[in-house]
Amino acid sequence: MKKTAFFAFALLFLSAEAQQYKVSGTAPAGAKVVYLQNAQLQRGESPDSVVLGADRTFVFEGDAAGKMIAQIFTDREAFDALPLVLDGNVSVDFDKATMQGTEENNALCAAYASLRADYAEMAAINKDAEAMKARGELNQQTIEPLMTRYEAVAERLTKGATKIANENTKRIFPAYFFRDYYPFMDRTDLIRWADEGAAFMKLSALDPIRSEIAGWKLQEVGSMFVDIEEPDTDGKLHKLSEYVGRGNYVLVDFWASWCGPCMGEVPNVKAAYDKYHEKGFEIVGLSFDQDKKAWMGAIERKGMNWIHLSDLKGWNTLAAKTYGINSIPATILYGPDGRVVASNLRGDALEKTLQEIYK
Repeated sequence: MKKTAFFAFALLFLSAEAQQYKVSGTAPAGAKVVYLQNAQLQRGESPDSVVLGADRTFVFEGDAAGKMIAQIFTDREAFDALPLVLDGNVSVDFDKATMQGTEENNALCAAYASLRADYAEMAAINKDAEAMKARGELNQQTIEPLMTRYEAVAERLTKGATKIANENTKRIFPAYFFRDYYPFMDRTDLIRWADEGAAFMKLSALDPIRSEIAGWKLQEVGSMFVDIEEPDTDGKLHKLSEYVGRGNYVLVDFWASWCGPCMGEVPNVKAAYDKYHEKGFEIVGLSFDQDKKAWMGAIERKGMNWIHLSDLKGWNTLAAKTYGINSIPATILYGPDGRVVASNLRGDALEKTLQEIYK
């Protein structure tokens, strides 16, 4: 839908438990249609809608079947999308930007009110960008002020969403705010909410996030590696355990041929390999490529003469899912016993670490 931030992040998927709801209210002047869009709307599916009559009232009823996080909005150009928890009877007032009637929605309403101005500003940024694009005015120079505005608002929204989550660990509605802003949140907060059993973190809606958190823990110093199996450039399957935990220091390098920063980091990685390989240092490259020719071409072109594995699934690679990698380049350095020595060593940091190890 059009009322989103520049970047779209993971949709929420909830468990299939029965949950009856009734959402009713009166649409604002100028609206002709009201839409109720569940957060787990699948590709090709359309949101529920009500064509308004003269009195502009609307009613949505059904069984949420556990899919309780939603948005309600109209066909007006004005920013009017409101979040909902589909549980019980919910009364929506677009003019007052309220959704009330159950404990979860009452709490959500109060939380949303604290962020409404920032959401409206984000919508204004999107509208300005769309208008500039339509006029052919969107370029590197004109987008910079928009991005400055976006980053400032995103920071405020992230702080607000974090505060809401901290203050409502026994409720599920904070899951709504994770849709767009969990990638910007501090990892220590996300890990803490998961470890302490916050209600919203238990939802199957946040299964992808919990999976990432489990991967992040595997990157912490002292963590033991988890074995995965992927093909090499010849299609032969190899396990990570063939290289890690066998008495040598091993750098696992998460990269892709299409990743500019990854390619920029290759000279540093290659210099480290050429200098320390004879002393037992090894590198295993786990690629996020999808195109085998591009993957193998980069290996040959850059002289990356170490071990390379990839299931060619892009961001859906097993390596990313297992280790919670959501940005590349990324690295994990394992010691002889297979435990993490350091993570995300880049540039001089890699050389300094290896120099200390092999002095």
